[in-house]
Amino acid sequence: MKALLPILTLVFLAACANQRLDRRIDEAGWDSLADESYLRWGEKRLKTQSGKEHEVTKCYQGKSRETLTKYRKEYLTKSQTSYYWLHIGNCYFVENLWSKAEFFYRLSLDEAKAPEIKSIALNNLGLLHFKYEQWEKGKTYLKQSIALAPNFKVPRYNMSQLYLQFGFYDKAIEVLSNPAFSSNKDIDVYFSLANAYLYKGDLNMAAQYFRLIPPEQFKREDIAATYALYLIRTGKVKQAKKVMAERERSGVLEITAISQKIEKILAQRMKEE
Repeated sequence: MKALLPILTLVFLAACANQRLDRRIDEAGWDSLADESYLRWGEKRLKTQSGKEHEVTKCYQGKSRETLTKYRKEYLTKSQTSYYWLHIGNCYFVENLWSKAEFFYRLSLDEAKAPEIKSIALNNLGLLHFKYEQWEKGKTYLKQSIALAPNFKVPRYNMSQLYLQFGFYDKAIEVLSNPAFSSNKDIDVYFSLANAYLYKGDLNMAAQYFRLIPPEQFKREDIAATYALYLIRTGKVKQAKKVMAERERSGVLEITAISQKIEKILAQRMKEE
């Protein structure tokens, strides 16, 4: 399973802004995608990986240039390994060099024999096309990725985020209700389900999933803003104000804008009480 770690993940919020949000998790017990993605790993977890197979972790620690130099030097000995081109693509992805990342993902897709590796490359190509706002093309890549490796969680998770982005809440719930997600806890899976139920108007089910999220995670601005909206809709205005006051500001413009709108709603509701 370790060879599958290069899969990337992305949570949508206002056209992919949420990738700039610090969503790194150092407690693997709350990250059901841990075996399929390095992107959400915190510094502590990344440091636990060692050896040539895990050199790519350096790219996630801000050391892409030196890591890519190593990969270039090892071309003759490592270019035939299943994950070589994939790792290079990931290093460019985390550096926001989309065209270079796409080149190496396509090379990985062409060269790989194992369906699992092809699935990872397809998943990552899907995410790149979301970056280009080519939503249908990205969706097609995710569908192909899922078909090649039905047990992988990450492509399904990314598909659910696409559905959430465009308001297909029932489809997002269906994807996240897949048995693949049932055996492990995951903060962002619970948050996504809470989102879906909240926006489709099922406040009772939204509450169930908010209760599954660890209390300290409600300081994360995207979770705080969504939970505050839930509290407003259930008439708990003072509690919503407290949640917003205690949030850790992300600095992500789109999330900040959402928070500001919620604060305006709160100010109005407080006047009415």
